[in-house]
Amino acid sequence: MSRIDIMTEQEIPLFPLSLFLLPGDYSQLYIFEDRYKQLINECLEQGMPFGIPFSSKENIGNYGCLVEVTEVPKRYPAGEMDIVIKCLSVFKLGKFNFQKEGKLYPAGSVSVLEDVKNFAADDALKSKFKEHMVKHEVFNSELLSKDDLGVFDIANELYLNNMEKLELLKCKGSEALNGYLKNYIYYLHLLQEQEKSVFQNIYLN
Repeated sequence: MSRIDIMTEQEIPLFPLSLFLLPGDYSQLYIFEDRYKQLINECLEQGMPFGIPFSSKENIGNYGCLVEVTEVPKRYPAGEMDIVIKCLSVFKLGKFNFQKEGKLYPAGSVSVLEDVKNFAADDALKSKFKEHMVKHEVFNSELLSKDDLGVFDIANELYLNNMEKLELLKCKGSEALNGYLKNYIYYLHLLQEQEKSVFQNIYLN
């Protein structure tokens, strides 16, 4: 696959946040505003996802993530709630409406980058990633034994920050995505070696 195909534009509920997730990643949110309590309750009742446009001046591509609620660990007396969300895919935001007609919450049109989540990790990336996991004693046996390891399975375990995730998303095609993560793992290795060297110098002095 040499490019990312974009689905037809669709309208979805929106919850702008300074948060950007990649497919397969999870996060927890505390919902307290009336408009977003309404949004989440409707999503739960109707079993539908919602969008999180990434609120950042660095987000010149207008990216966001399509998520679903997987769990509501706690509800509070006034209707606030803790929720766990999972990223299904990413999108590019088209039109944003501050309030959907007849509702309290925002909505807008998005183009979901559906094929993004299907990029596979190549053998070289799998090998580097597994070496990285073992070296750092991160024994996620389920992930390490997974045959169809995807690019974003690996990216989510490397804990990229929001800007790094955006940079990854700008890569065009499987080869570029794999290359970015191989370089990122090498970068993490260099950082660790530098930290070790600094520590040793301090200890010797």
